[in-house]
Amino acid sequence: MEHAGLKIVTDDTLKELRSFDVITPDLYTDAFQSRLKGMGVDADLDILTQNNVPLILDKILKIQKETQEGTQELKDNIDLATVAINDKDEKALAAIKVHMNALQNRISALEEQVYIDDLTKAHNRKWLFDKILEDDKFKQNGVLTFIDLDKFKVINDTYGHIAGDKVLFLISNVLQKLEGVDVIRFGGDEFIMISFDKELAYIENYITQINEGFKTKSFKFQGHTFKVSLSSGSSAFESGTNFHEITGIVDEKMYEAKRRKKEAEATA
Repeated sequence: MEHAGLKIVTDDTLKELRSFDVITPDLYTDAFQSRLKGMGVDADLDILTQNNVPLILDKILKIQKETQEGTQELKDNIDLATVAINDKDEKALAAIKVHMNALQNRISALEEQVYIDDLTKAHNRKWLFDKILEDDKFKQNGVLTFIDLDKFKVINDTYGHIAGDKVLFLISNVLQKLEGVDVIRFGGDEFIMISFDKELAYIENYITQINEGFKTKSFKFQGHTFKVSLSSGSSAFESGTNFHEITGIVDEKMYEAKRRKKEAEATA
């Protein structure tokens, strides 16, 4: 199954599961497999493990549980506050208010964790589909950039996954330094940058500057030194534009950039 097709199936599966109050890894696997069969594909579902989908869902379930516990504490505090009001106990009421504010902040922080990629600290796909899109369409005008690390598999195979993880964290950190953009780890070594107040040329120039900077620097890991570079494709979009339509455009631009790099290396 082609990479782009897998993305669509994954996105459609997550969209289907949004109606459930609780999502388990088994539920995701069943829904994913149903989507594949609907496309006439008989695929090995080990790909789920490779993409850490069960781990992501376990994280969501844990946060859901902690949020529910915090919400129950808030309800209990409301009951205590009612008693304090009836008894005109201002000291108890003040203490309850402080505790409730702390609980509310904790719940808000837990809810935000659902949208953060643990490794890179960028947003994750769930954030993209929950916050930026509605029925897979953009809510407002903007610019989308699809970014892929060059020869990332070589880095993983040569220096190990720990080195690869450090590179992903580095790239995410560099991308997030640009103000006015949101960075999403879309999967593996793929990132998406979305901006609603920057022009297309400005974003493309920023990616060029990053790559120029990488040419003069080397990444060091456990005594090994190697280079890192990015390939990207960008496109402006309008409110109401389908997400998959834009990703198809930027994906092709990104692969064209990779082809040009290979041709340049071959003739160098």
